[in-house]
Amino acid sequence: MFCDGMIGMPERHREEVLNVVLATCLSSRGIEADPETILRRGQAKPDVIAVFRGLRCGIEGKVADTNQPNATVLSDARNRINQGVVHLAIAVVYPTPLRSTPFKRLQAELNKAVLEFSVLTDADQEQEWHGGGINEIVAELRRAYDVIVRDDVLLQAVNTLNIGLAEVSSALLGHKGACDRLIGILGIGNKSDGSSSI
Repeated sequence: MFCDGMIGMPERHREEVLNVVLATCLSSRGIEADPETILRRGQAKPDVIAVFRGLRCGIEGKVADTNQPNATVLSDARNRINQGVVHLAIAVVYPTPLRSTPFKRLQAELNKAVLEFSVLTDADQEQEWHGGGINEIVAELRRAYDVIVRDDVLLQAVNTLNIGLAEVSSALLGHKGACDRLIGILGIGNKSDGSSSI
């Protein structure tokens, strides 16, 4: 069994056990999740890697009774994004009582537990800690996904607009008459002074 105790001693689960059970809880909600998946040789691995709507999500977990659990998992989560291992990351702090929950009840207890967590979409993001269960984590994942998709769509629109403006600018250069008419319509710049440009 995954515990640090000996036979007859109370169970004391390691974080890896909680990570495996968290992956199971997420999988039961339709999110493909695997604990400690190795992505490439020599590359650091998140505690849990999940695929959420096509995006890789790394989950880093620590138990609340460890030294500075929030700062540690937050740093680990940011590193996964910096390394390009994942598109978004979740830092999770498990409540201490889960360590001693009998293994056969661990999934049910984790499903009911209030966890501390923070969802990151980029490494420079200011962390916002939440308290809630696994359903709240899934809800935050959905919000983070929407932000990433919205930002990607906006970036694509800006790039398309920039390409279009560059083409218009190139077409107008050298056509002084067209530039003068456009300046008049838009009400910008000065006509016929040789310095007007679009």
